[in-house]
Amino acid sequence: MAIKQPYPQDMRDALDVFCRKAQNLVVKWVKTLSEPAPLIYHHTNDVGLRGILETGQLWLTDIFKLNDPSEVYYGFSRAVDILKIKVASGPPECIRFADGLIAFVERNGIEKLGHYLICSFSSCGDDLGQWRAYGDDGRGYALGFDAEVLGDEYTSCGAQLENTESFPITYNDAELDRMLGRIIDLMLPLVSSPVGKHLDKISCLAYLADLCTWLTVYALRFSLFFKHYAYENEQEYRFLEFYGANMVPANVKLRGRPYSLIRYREFDWRRVGDKALREIVMGPAADRKKSSQFAKDCLRLSNARNVRIIFSAIPYRTVR
Repeated sequence: MAIKQPYPQDMRDALDVFCRKAQNLVVKWVKTLSEPAPLIYHHTNDVGLRGILETGQLWLTDIFKLNDPSEVYYGFSRAVDILKIKVASGPPECIRFADGLIAFVERNGIEKLGHYLICSFSSCGDDLGQWRAYGDDGRGYALGFDAEVLGDEYTSCGAQLENTESFPITYNDAELDRMLGRIIDLMLPLVSSPVGKHLDKISCLAYLADLCTWLTVYALRFSLFFKHYAYENEQEYRFLEFYGANMVPANVKLRGRPYSLIRYREFDWRRVGDKALREIVMGPAADRKKSSQFAKDCLRLSNARNVRIIFSAIPYRTVR
């Protein structure tokens, strides 16, 4: 990583070292995560089922355009809180840096620091909360994919760029705080680097802006592995594709939402043939006869074979 800015070489080198160490923390931590369940499920409605089967595509969506993007900001807000605690009794430049980081993010927005696209699955194919939130209020479907087959195919797609990951979400605030604290501890000594160097204002501001940027990037990277424990029932398993701010993801498409366009990329899950899709679960509020026939018709039209169709075991009926 070559960081070219109008401040001394030793400061650029120190920032490079921070980035390498922070990236190593991410890589090592990911290796400690557990393997997924044998099947991972993607909840959708009847239109989504047909589209996924007919096209053989799953969508990775811009994480900042999710229905509830608050999860992205949740982890980062914890990083800010940890930073404030750590600098409270430190030198004045560190206190100013914490205040400046907040202003920097408010001014620039964390969504401008990179491109993050995700596709979400669940290790649980029959959970009422997910049927209501993602499965057409219980009338939809959950497609059960072989986690190992699909995950290997997905990560191999980004092997050359090393920009894809598949992992289970962790619902542990204490662990998130611990890892964010380690990132901040790596960064804090760099805040005082301009002291005594008699840098001009432009050079000093450029350095601090870079420090804010990279701290935010790695705080966000760690935050993507976590969600609040209130969502633990989702048992989410996530496919992530990420790019730097100056990289443009290829083959990005746009889909509509009221008053907005949502970026997404397609992942060809059917490239592995009949090995990926294993079962389809019909929602607890679905009409059993109609929904099962629809699923069978979609499977036949897409030439999918050896897919088991089962019904939800949850006693639930929608009010609509």
